[in-house]
Amino acid sequence: MLNDSDDWTAAVPFSFGDDEAEPAPRLSVVPAAGPSVGAGDALPEPEAPRPPLFTRIGELLAHPQPVDWLVKGWLERDTTAALIAEPGRGKSFAALDMACCVALGRDWHGIPTKQAPVLFLAGEGRAAMVRRACAWSIVYESLSAAPLHLSSGAVALNEPDALGIMQAEIDAMPEPPGFLIVDTLQRGLSGDENSAEAMNGFVSALDTLRQRYHCTCLVIHHPSKATPGEPRGHSALKGAIDTMATLEAREGGVIVLINSKQRGGDTARPLAFGFRTVELPPAWSDEDGNPTESAILAPCDLPNAPARPEKGLGDKQRLALSILKRLVAEHERNLLQAGRDAKAAKVELSTWRAAAKEEAGVDTRNFSKLVRRIEDRGLIAIDGAFVSLILASSASSASFDAGDAGSRFASSASHAFRRDAGDAIPDAEADAGENYEEF
Repeated sequence: MLNDSDDWTAAVPFSFGDDEAEPAPRLSVVPAAGPSVGAGDALPEPEAPRPPLFTRIGELLAHPQPVDWLVKGWLERDTTAALIAEPGRGKSFAALDMACCVALGRDWHGIPTKQAPVLFLAGEGRAAMVRRACAWSIVYESLSAAPLHLSSGAVALNEPDALGIMQAEIDAMPEPPGFLIVDTLQRGLSGDENSAEAMNGFVSALDTLRQRYHCTCLVIHHPSKATPGEPRGHSALKGAIDTMATLEAREGGVIVLINSKQRGGDTARPLAFGFRTVELPPAWSDEDGNPTESAILAPCDLPNAPARPEKGLGDKQRLALSILKRLVAEHERNLLQAGRDAKAAKVELSTWRAAAKEEAGVDTRNFSKLVRRIEDRGLIAIDGAFVSLILASSASSASFDAGDAGSRFASSASHAFRRDAGDAIPDAEADAGENYEEF
């Protein structure tokens, strides 16, 4: 456990705002008539003239504006983006990894970025985020002078007072942000995400920030259960998104980042990552002197394209199989965290049956028939009261790029994931009361 000391402060790899933000400046009211204004009274500054609403197309064509990329092929400047994934897939790791590269103007795993100040609204798990940033700086590049700022907590962006306070603090910074990350939408929104009023308020706040600072806004969110791959909640968010990326879990702890939407352009090539365990410096050791570990994303080879087991199956069977794959993936992560072989992952049939009923509406009386249909296609194996997946291709042999990863990377994605599985939900941090479902 870290002590509040000068040494600890020096070890923090990026800057933080004050615990209490300064209130927004207030302007005094100038009376329409009456005594002359005194020297101590403040006058409001005149508003800047509005730009014209319409521009002739010839003028626009005469001044072409190439795409202004923040992260080439992935994130355009002055747009709204979303990163969608199930809990535990590594969303916060991916967002922090990109944020560090943008703050430093460093290539993001071979992809050019444009240097810009970054604001990271961390809704929870701030201490874990600091440790991850420390691990990142050990492996890649020091963040000690990087313009990367982490919030002290969540900000309900659809509440005008909270938004105003945040804007006042941003306005006092030396430079406006070029990249704003909201982790997660659920923590950055006040109210029900299925409500049109709440979600429209959230989207409006993003638009305000984006237009005020000409920054890229990235929202970390969860997928819809009814429509996997789409953002959960009211459709107002989906309509506002210019770029959408999803994270998919593959065998052996590999995650694949997919650019599923790019408004007005081609989608980027998918990227694959594993997790690398990093031991932090002695100053980060716990109160008993035990070393502290965290993790970073490490690029690895793209696994073979997954088989398409849904072909020839009915809707309910495809949904049930998708649910089983999720349950198996969760069990794999548990095994990896315990240092065991993920290939041994099995799920109880009763657990699968209950999840299929709750999430896909499968009648339990027809469940045995559904299971036999999937088993007959060679997609699953039944062993007593347990079921496991039979995959046509394996991603467990995917290895890290030695040129990028260095000698400390494990030879396989499964081994590399053994800790995050090593930092994702470590026992010591779970005991400290932090919620790691949102990473």
